Amino acid sequence: MKNIKIELVDKDHVVRAKTDLGLNGNDDSFGKFLRQIREELVTGETAFLEIEGSDMEPITFGISHFE
Repeated sequence: MKNIKIELVDKDHVVRAKTDLGLNGNDDSFGKFLRQIREELVTGETAFLEIEGSDMEPITFGISHFE
């Protein structure tokens, strides 16, 4: 996995934020993390993804798997 497209889409299917994340070298830890999320999510249930960093306020996303 060399590039990952990330979009924040609202309930009206409007893209509110987006980025292309380039993964360099052999470090696939972010790709592995995304695969683990997909494996753990149960259809119809919501999980919460929490992100925090030293230079930003913490943010929590509700994520779910649907087909």
